[in-house]
Amino acid sequence: MKEKDRPMKKRAFIAAALVLIALSPACTNDEGETEAPVFITVSLELQPGFVDVGTAAPVQIQTITLESRLKNPSQTDPQGFADTQVNSYTVRFRRTDGGTLVPAVQTFGVGIVVPSGGIATLSNFPILPASAIQQSPFDQLLPFNGGVDRETGRNEIGMTFDITFFGRTASGHRVQSETASGILLFSCAGCF
Repeated sequence: MKEKDRPMKKRAFIAAALVLIALSPACTNDEGETEAPVFITVSLELQPGFVDVGTAAPVQIQTITLESRLKNPSQTDPQGFADTQVNSYTVRFRRTDGGTLVPAVQTFGVGIVVPSGGIATLSNFPILPASAIQQSPFDQLLPFNGGVDRETGRNEIGMTFDITFFGRTASGHRVQSETASGILLFSCAGCF
């Protein structure tokens, strides 16, 4: 092999390796996304469903249950090293009515411990602050702004939300919960 051909072959090898890495399947194991020995499931009970934009109040979930499960069910955690300090959660919104405008991603603090193999219950935790109800796209539903969503021409806005919790185990491992979803329908109930 000639000396001048080696750099070209090396570049071709590196390019082929990068293509193989890019084409290899990504990890789809939701429960294995973090290195912690536990995963957290999320149950949203008594969701608000209908939201009146005529009343500037936070949108809250009446009851959220977080359950910690050991990834290896044959293990135990008597010292509590897999207890999880949940510090924050994020809420992302998606339109279900054909519109595109959504509130910004919301991040809230939590400060609750979920024991390994146990549960923690959150009451009346917000998914959307009151100030967001007064902003776009919801403000379009108020009578003095026309009373209809400009994207869809309807007097209501349909959305889903996705909520994910984040924390660390007592031993310092990062934990991300499963993502739970819910449905919201925004309208101005007392406006018509």
